[in-house]
Amino acid sequence: MKVVWRKSAISSLLALDGWRETIELQPIANYLKETIEYYFIQQDFSIYLPGRHVLVKKMPVDLRMVLISIGKSDPYKVFYRIKMNQIEIFLVRHPHQKSVE
Repeated sequence: MKVVWRKSAISSLLALDGWRETIELQPIANYLKETIEYYFIQQDFSIYLPGRHVLVKKMPVDLRMVLISIGKSDPYKVFYRIKMNQIEIFLVRHPHQKSVE
C-alpha cells in the first residue's frame, strides 16, 4: 500500500520537533517519517488491520491509532486511515507532548 502524508501529519511532525527542542532533544521528524512508512509497507492488511479505532476532534471518524516505538522512548501515536489502496497518515504524537489547540 502507498503511504500518503496529510498536511496535518507533516505539521504534527514539525510540532513534535519543536516540542523536542524545548526539552533539549535532537529533531526526529525525518527518521520517524521513514520508520512509520516502513512499518506500514511491511503490514499485510488482508490479514489484520493494526491499531484500534479512535475519535479525534476535527479529524475523520474512521481513524485508527497504532503505537510505534523508536528506540527506548515511549511509543509514538500514529493516527491513520485506510482509503482505497493507500494509508493516509493524519497525526503523529508523543505521549508526553501537550496538545496545541
